[in-house]
Amino acid sequence: MFISKNAAQSIVEEIGNEIHEHINMMDGKGAIIASTNPERIGQIHEGARRVITEKLSELYITEEMETETTKKGINLPLIVRNEIVGVVGITGDKEQVYRYGNIVRRMTEIMVADSLSKDAKRYDRRMKYRFMEEWISKPGTSHSRNFIERGRNLGIDVEKAYRAMVLHFPDYQKLTDTVDGQKLLDEMESSVRHEMERHHILYLREPPKQICLIPLCSDGEMKKIAIQIAQLIEKKYARKIIAGFDSQKGNKYEVRQCCLEAEKAAEHALFREEPYFYYDNLNIELFVNEISDSTMQEYLNKVFSGISDEKMGEYMTLVECYFTFEGSVGKMAEAMYMHKNTLQYKLKKLTEVTGKDIRLPSNVSVYYMAITFYHHLYRK
Repeated sequence: MFISKNAAQSIVEEIGNEIHEHINMMDGKGAIIASTNPERIGQIHEGARRVITEKLSELYITEEMETETTKKGINLPLIVRNEIVGVVGITGDKEQVYRYGNIVRRMTEIMVADSLSKDAKRYDRRMKYRFMEEWISKPGTSHSRNFIERGRNLGIDVEKAYRAMVLHFPDYQKLTDTVDGQKLLDEMESSVRHEMERHHILYLREPPKQICLIPLCSDGEMKKIAIQIAQLIEKKYARKIIAGFDSQKGNKYEVRQCCLEAEKAAEHALFREEPYFYYDNLNIELFVNEISDSTMQEYLNKVFSGISDEKMGEYMTLVECYFTFEGSVGKMAEAMYMHKNTLQYKLKKLTEVTGKDIRLPSNVSVYYMAITFYHHLYRK
């Protein structure tokens, strides 16, 4: 088993601070990989070598046995899963180090076992991430028998039908600008990952988004999962997370398409500041990202010619309300806290400004594109 140097150093420093003695940790070949005395790191510890090769239960180095690389003290094997993974050494007089030698050894074994377990999980996670990246990025990969077998070895059944959900943190870019913000992002992403693993959902962190592959299910079940995640993030971190869902056409050979659909839905949810959005509900939003910002701005300037940005914002609020309530003047007036006559006047004024009456079917598309472009440009 391999003990990482970073993990080993953390362990010896933690134990050294508790017993106020110099601690060394040697790997399976007797090399000092961590020490409370930095100068000793990298040296070969002959006493540790003897413990490993002769399978000794302990070895105390006396003053007479000291060398440049082996100091007075006790050396004990670290046994994890019935295998010697290294040696822990405590520098000091025999009476002193024997008092807590076995306690230190046991503490170290527990911490090493925990570290090895965490390393194994991280390694397994990285393998799954790489596998999923290949699966998503290369269409047709899942047809390969070799790829299918690799998936089985990782606990991933690529022959099942999946749906995709893409998650975004609305303030992702802002959080990446500071160390504390990045730490918060890591914690939130870790919480999402743990929740997905708890529900046996495939998870891939691909900054700035997180991809979740869910066995074929209904829109309602997708929404339920998204709400659970949103509630978790809100409760633990007082932050928001949004979700985009693919269309309800899960196919075992179309994972890439599912992810692309979910990403487009998530991008729209971001712009609209909505908690979740379905790909099937996208219209012009399907290709809005392929239109340049300058073209969108030119379109808005053409529709609202000679109008200030502030006034345009007021008209856009009116337009958005119109679409939200499907043109119902009664519901619009109630939502905007104004009299119906006042609302009718504002709609008439909008027609005068643009030359297009939003109440006419032939003009609806003009305003729908306008509100879509406006959200894209001013709600980033």
